Amino acid sequence: MKNFMVSCDWGTTKFRLCLVNRDDFTVDREIITKDGILGLFNKWKEETSQSGITLKDYYLGVLRTHLDKLLEDAAAETRSLSVVISGMASSKAGIAELPYATLPFSLDGKDAVTKCIVPLQNFPFEIILISGVKAHDDVMRGEETQMVGIANLESTLLTADEAICIFPGTHSKHIRISKGNIASFKTYLTGELFQLLSTHSVLQGAVAFQDNSAVLDERNMQAFYNGIAQSNKESNLLNKLFTVRTNELMGMLSRQENYFYLSGLLIGYEIRALQQEKTCPVFLCSGNNMFHLYRLAIEKLWLGVPVKNIAPDLMDRAAISGQLKILQNHHPLK
Repeated sequence: MKNFMVSCDWGTTKFRLCLVNRDDFTVDREIITKDGILGLFNKWKEETSQSGITLKDYYLGVLRTHLDKLLEDAAAETRSLSVVISGMASSKAGIAELPYATLPFSLDGKDAVTKCIVPLQNFPFEIILISGVKAHDDVMRGEETQMVGIANLESTLLTADEAICIFPGTHSKHIRISKGNIASFKTYLTGELFQLLSTHSVLQGAVAFQDNSAVLDERNMQAFYNGIAQSNKESNLLNKLFTVRTNELMGMLSRQENYFYLSGLLIGYEIRALQQEKTCPVFLCSGNNMFHLYRLAIEKLWLGVPVKNIAPDLMDRAAISGQLKILQNHHPLK
C-alpha cells in the first residue's frame, strides 16, 4: 500500500472518499454520500446544544466513520496513510479555516495554501487540507484543485493563451485561464437556485423531479429549449421564473416538462453571460449529472468559439490528480 493515499473531495453538498493508487490515479475503492459541509454544519448546530461537541470533532467523527468503512479489510498499512482533503473542509464552516490563495493562481499547484493536521488520539490519521482561491469579489474552494488536476491530465490548457472552463454544480464556476494561470473566475448560484425554487418556493408544485443524466425525450428537450429561449437579454429573470407556475396552471407544460423548462431558463441565463466575454475557447468540465444539459445549452446558444468537452471520466480523476500535484509542491507523501 506504499503507493496509495486517501483522497477526500468534500464539497458543499457532496462527500467523496477514495483509496487511490498514486501512480495512475485509479480508485481502489470509494464512498460517495450526501454528507456535504452545508448539511453537516446545520446538523452540528442542531445537535451541539445537547452534545457540546466542537465542530472540528464533529467532522472528524463523520470522517472517521467513513474511513473505517473505506479501509475495512484493507491492508494494515492503510492505517498510516495521510488523508488529503480539498473543498469546503478548509472553510469557516469546515474542519479548520485556511486563508485563500490569491490570483493569479498557477495551474502547477505551487500557489495553493495547505495545512497539515497531525494525528490525534481520537483520529489517528494525518490530514492535509487544501484551501481555495479568492478574487476581489468572489471565492471558490475545490474547483481550483480540480483545475490543477485537469491541467495535469489535459495539457492543452497549460499552453492556451486564454480559455474559459465551466464547472456546473451547486455554485457553478466560470474560470478564465491565461497562460498557465487562473486569471479570474465568476460564480453562478444556478444549482442552488434551482434546488430552492423547485423544493421550497411557490414553484415546487409546478415541477416534478427528473434524472438530469437521462436522455431527454422530445417533449422534455423542447421544454428545456423553451427555457433557454426565455433567457434572452431582453427578458427579466424574476418575471420569467413565474412562468414556471403559469406553465403548469394553464396546462401548457406537465410538471415533468416544467422541470426541464426551469433548468433551461436558469442554465440559459448562466451560459448567455459568456456572450459578454472576450472570445476564447470554452472547456465544459462536468461530471455525468449535469454534462448533458450544459452541452445542449452550449450547442443551442452557439457562442461562436471552440467548445471542448472534458470527459466525465477525466473529471472523475481531476480532484485526485490536482491533490497529488499540489502535494508535490507542499507536502511530499511518504
